[in-house]
Amino acid sequence: MCRVATDARRAAEYLHRTNGGRTDARLDMAMAEAMVETPRILAELARTIGATVTVTFGSAQSEVQVGDLYDWSGKEVLGWAGIESVPDFGGYPWLPVPTRGQHLMRTLELNVGARGIEVWFDCPARRLLLDGGRVIGVEVEREGKAIAVWVTGGVVLTCGGFEFDSQLLQDYLELPVIYGAGHYGNTGDGIRMAQQAGAALWHMWHIHGSYGFKFPEYPVSFRVKMGGVRRVDRKLAWILVDQNGRRFTNELHPAPQDTMWRPLQHLDAETGRFDRIPCWLLFDESGRQLGPIAKPITSDRAQYYQWSEDNLAEVRRGWIVHAPTLPELAVKTGLPADALLETVARWNAAVAAGHDDDFGRPPATMMPVAEPPFYAVPAWPVVSNTQGGPRHDEYQRVLGSDGHPIPGLYAAGELGSYFGHIYLLGGNLTECLAGGRIAGREAARYAGLWSPPGPVTFNERGSAWESHQPLVRHNRAR
Repeated sequence: MCRVATDARRAAEYLHRTNGGRTDARLDMAMAEAMVETPRILAELARTIGATVTVTFGSAQSEVQVGDLYDWSGKEVLGWAGIESVPDFGGYPWLPVPTRGQHLMRTLELNVGARGIEVWFDCPARRLLLDGGRVIGVEVEREGKAIAVWVTGGVVLTCGGFEFDSQLLQDYLELPVIYGAGHYGNTGDGIRMAQQAGAALWHMWHIHGSYGFKFPEYPVSFRVKMGGVRRVDRKLAWILVDQNGRRFTNELHPAPQDTMWRPLQHLDAETGRFDRIPCWLLFDESGRQLGPIAKPITSDRAQYYQWSEDNLAEVRRGWIVHAPTLPELAVKTGLPADALLETVARWNAAVAAGHDDDFGRPPATMMPVAEPPFYAVPAWPVVSNTQGGPRHDEYQRVLGSDGHPIPGLYAAGELGSYFGHIYLLGGNLTECLAGGRIAGREAARYAGLWSPPGPVTFNERGSAWESHQPLVRHNRAR
């Protein structure tokens, strides 16, 4: 679902607070206007193929749909819009369950086909082609050969994030370990290409993530099952404890799939170690029976895993540690037994009292850890997607280190996302739709105003190139 709005000015107020003042007013307003425009855009795309669009605002939204919003000015104008159904489409065969996300992709796919737009698959982009500081094309690999694709308008980078590039994660995040839960093709290619052209970077530390599980059998991590937004009306089976056996956070933030990784990023200054990576997710027999503790999400059927409804299959796999008593569980997990017993006793007392004085967890979500046997599983920081990348302006033009637009280069979506402090659930989809349209429109303004270069030669490695004639220059300003 895309996050949308009824009033751009009020939405911009909320967005500015969401971004912690890290973006200027022009960007806030551009994103807010896009949120107002998105229902119309979706309706336009859906109309051509007979798809159905759902839009909800105000009282029509459920408590779940507004559960991730903070009590900040402008939240009352925010809503949701998405493709509810597509005729004769039951989901992609490589994905296990049809979702609104698949409906949106199918809608876009059919619109591209209807317009006769040529699409090349399996053609990785290797680098940008530059002339005098202007981006004039991109080198791609097609059927094992390096091909220069020249542009007369511009190159739009929509390459996603870098959650599956270990080097970039190490370079830009303080977290010593974090595991990706999205598409493992997101390896930062667009960031490297933009840097080649001299792009400035922003928001490189900001990720959209939570806590979850990582098992060696699967390259992707599994998010805990609590949904994208907070449900304060139902039980949550577990508590989290650090490596010292102490509880350290409210296990259910307002936007749990966005900010729940942050409490795990704690450096013990005395020992020099991150004592919550991993932490331990702890629950009892009643919690085990409450439902699955994980919700694996993947875009690759080969990596899909169906978590059992009662968690017993994962106990048998050895993913979930169990013991008849808490002291025995402490031995199996390596946690200090005295601290663990004290933590659980304090938590159970809070549950009985009906309020969490330590971290403010919503009362209706609290349940005791009291019925044996007891269970524990290592929990790690999990990233759904990164937000950092090349800095852009309100026209999606990539900015150089001097703050000026790099001619011929644009970026959209999660590659250098607008969101730079707290993510607004559904916001990335909106900025993908809106940012892509803006970038395409801006690039089209320059189409035909210069000519591509002449013959191109490649060196023996098949990657170097040289232009044999200069570009036709122009001085058209924005």
